[in-house]
Amino acid sequence: MTYETRSIRRLVLGIFSIALGIVSLVAFFSVTYIAGIGFLGGFYGLILIALGMGLILPKKEGKKEGTQ
Repeated sequence: MTYETRSIRRLVLGIFSIALGIVSLVAFFSVTYIAGIGFLGGFYGLILIALGMGLILPKKEGKKEGTQ
């Protein structure tokens, strides 16, 4: 099995996205305390972390069955 290597650009964007998601989750608590609307920041942070993981992790190849 051969795995495709991720480009440097995808790795950098993935790490940047994860970092922004973590900052958003940290800010979640302060915004919730001040304004009470921090749940939007929490969802945004989780989405950014998921996006970053999707950019970094390799694709899973599906099973290809040949017809004979």
